[in-house]
Amino acid sequence: MAARAQDDDLAVVHYAAHLACSLGAELILVAIAPIVSMRTTATYISDPFDLEAAREQQEIVDRMAREKLDGLASTLARGLPRESVLTWGPPGPATVEAAREHDADLVVVPMRARDHELGHVLHDHADRYVLHHCDVPVLVVPTTS
Repeated sequence: MAARAQDDDLAVVHYAAHLACSLGAELILVAIAPIVSMRTTATYISDPFDLEAAREQQEIVDRMAREKLDGLASTLARGLPRESVLTWGPPGPATVEAAREHDADLVVVPMRARDHELGHVLHDHADRYVLHHCDVPVLVVPTTS
């Protein structure tokens, strides 16, 4: 079972953990870090790419995603089999790929508080991608915030 980590996901991760415990399944927490564009390191379009600055920015983004993932994982019960995975790319395709790579049999994604109607979920590009392309069932869980 894979659960994608985003903002305000603690309740959703705990729901996925409870479900995993009930089913005797392993929980795979997935954080998706955006890929820093080399263009963001240039002040002007004519400026050359600064590979070192892009690498440093990517390390910061990765560290922040890893800290969030570790923070969520630290709130889970000790006996729960789990794995934390950091991946990169657009959230929809990265979620589907992580589910495939880790042989997930269910993907749990949060429904943000402003989207408490399923129709709005279908307008979120990442969630719509997961719903349409995932090889396994997708459970959309409303957040409490």
